[in-house]
Amino acid sequence: MAVEGPQIAYGRPEDEPALTRALRLAREVEELLEEASSSASGAPRANGVHSTRIVRAMAASLVDELDLIVREEQKTHVA
Repeated sequence: MAVEGPQIAYGRPEDEPALTRALRLAREVEELLEEASSSASGAPRANGVHSTRIVRAMAASLVDELDLIVREEQKTHVA
């Protein structure tokens, strides 16, 4: 008789709606990008600065869009 190892099942509790979780994660990414750009040491290459600005703008746009969607969803649930 073969002995099997422990069975591990990963599950994430769904205690917050998917859109709310996505908004929270997008905000965390935005904060991390801001921290990374403010703590960068030395003079970064011009191309790196441009790329960082683009990524930060994309993260901010994502946060804005998700925030709008979450607010609209909350309005429909309240009404």
